[in-house]
Amino acid sequence: MFTAVLAAFTLAADKPALPEGWHGTWTGTMMVTNAADKRTEVPVVMEIGPAKDGKGFTWKTSYGEGDKKVVKDYVLVPDGEKPGRFVVNEKNGIGLAARLVDGVMYSTFEVGGAVLTARYELRDKTLRFEITSAKAAKEKTGNGQVQDYPVDVVQVAELKKK
Repeated sequence: MFTAVLAAFTLAADKPALPEGWHGTWTGTMMVTNAADKRTEVPVVMEIGPAKDGKGFTWKTSYGEGDKKVVKDYVLVPDGEKPGRFVVNEKNGIGLAARLVDGVMYSTFEVGGAVLTARYELRDKTLRFEITSAKAAKEKTGNGQVQDYPVDVVQVAELKKK
């Protein structure tokens, strides 16, 4: 019996997973600050949980309401080889790497010349996520050795479990 328990524990430890505390429907408001410092509030709903096919987790976010509502219905797929590593599958041929370290999920990617960084953290029953967008400065600094990426847009949401 001890061998069976040990084997089950080993399999569970080897399988990368998203902590159950993340699972659920989260609601709140996102504050978007653009490059001109104009602020806009947007209602947000995020749904996280085991995917129906058992191959990852739902990672669905709805922004706005009514006719202006935008839904991002993705799947967070564990990398079977590396604990804490995931791919955000956008279901359109796009897969973005994500990494969970000490309760914080990180992802960085480039689209349309802008570098976006996403950070999700569950703390004290609040799921906070931040997304920044930055483009390369025209000139490098440090005798041309350092490329600066001034942040243009900052999006911050604090969500509570429904």
